Amino acid sequence: MIVKWSGEYVGHTGFDVTADDYDGEPRFRSFWFDAGPKNRHPDREAVAAFLVFNSAMGGLVHLPHKFSPAVDSAMRSIASPVPVAFSPIEYYPKALPSGSRPLDLSWSGSEAAATDMTTGDDTTYLRIERSDETAGSLRTLRGLTVSSNAWLHSDGREGQVSSIRPYLAAAVLFAEDLDADSIRVPGGFDQESREWKDLVYLLGTARLGLEVARTCSPTESRRRGLSPED
Repeated sequence: MIVKWSGEYVGHTGFDVTADDYDGEPRFRSFWFDAGPKNRHPDREAVAAFLVFNSAMGGLVHLPHKFSPAVDSAMRSIASPVPVAFSPIEYYPKALPSGSRPLDLSWSGSEAAATDMTTGDDTTYLRIERSDETAGSLRTLRGLTVSSNAWLHSDGREGQVSSIRPYLAAAVLFAEDLDADSIRVPGGFDQESREWKDLVYLLGTARLGLEVARTCSPTESRRRGLSPED
């Protein structure tokens, strides 16, 4: 499989893939946004591509830019027992960006919709909208809402870790732009499951944490202006 990055900052921007003899057929051959991230560290780019397309990867996989041996090791471990050889690998370390706040991730149909009203001063947010319902992007001081075809890449298994992989890929790509050091997802996922632990391991190689968002208490909701005072 050959994975390429196409586009710039405006218009359809994201991954395009070409499947090879040993690959499965990807759900769709492109993964895009209506506005792309301005900063893409190669390690995070590789992690995002893996999150979207790994179920179809087999044999040799060539990614857009050189990435670290740590990311390579994590991807091969998670792909096992399917033998996958990733390239190109960068053996000279490059510093990963260090964010300073958690990122609240949400998407069309998710339990929570992160916005300026629901996100605290010490938090940023990313909202992924369906490309068949919206178009374009909106950047605010606290976060970003952007249209994407990520929903087409979700396996639709509500409540299952596998269903959020394409949305996590989006958060990984935009994390540096949004000064994020961890990603919070809505839902009641089993954090002891192998799938969840694999995601924590993979994102850790890209210097990003992963956690389930907690529900706001009534006091917090009133403080944020989500409900009237009693």
